[in-house]
Amino acid sequence: MKTNPIVPYLFEKNIAFPNILVKTRFGNVHLKSLIQNKRIIIYTNPSELIPKTKKEKERFELALKQLKELNYHLIGFSKNSFEEHLFSINWLNSQLEDYLVFPIFYQPQNEAKKTLEEILSKKILIDSPIYFIDKAGNAQSILNGDVLKEKGLENIVEFASKMVLTNQSFNNPNFALKN
Repeated sequence: MKTNPIVPYLFEKNIAFPNILVKTRFGNVHLKSLIQNKRIIIYTNPSELIPKTKKEKERFELALKQLKELNYHLIGFSKNSFEEHLFSINWLNSQLEDYLVFPIFYQPQNEAKKTLEEILSKKILIDSPIYFIDKAGNAQSILNGDVLKEKGLENIVEFASKMVLTNQSFNNPNFALKN
């Protein structure tokens, strides 16, 4: 039986995620200071995540809770219009409980993608990449956010759970299964 690799062809090795400058309400900070020692998912164009129905909102909230349980932090990079960016922020802040709200930064130039292309010496042919960053600040994987199936939050939760299992150390003598 052949299985699909968890890490796409683009990242055969972990590559340091660019330490780009992001604008916050407290001033400009480097991304590394925000993601240090955390598992991060960077979602390009988070306005696509905003649910349109009550049922979609319930699934969205459940997926955010599952990501929290997996110890992943979600960050959004808005790459389209500033109005779309503001809509996303306003919706999150008004519709979600505080512990589920995640930061969204306005990055119209898509600096992360440009810098990674320079590091890799090849063009990333994805307009809206979804990055999985490990605790060391390395990009472990990219999902294709241009594909409807891959950009859904439920798919991201499923992929994140596979990443957590892949990174488990079962050789640890303190590891025990509880029945």
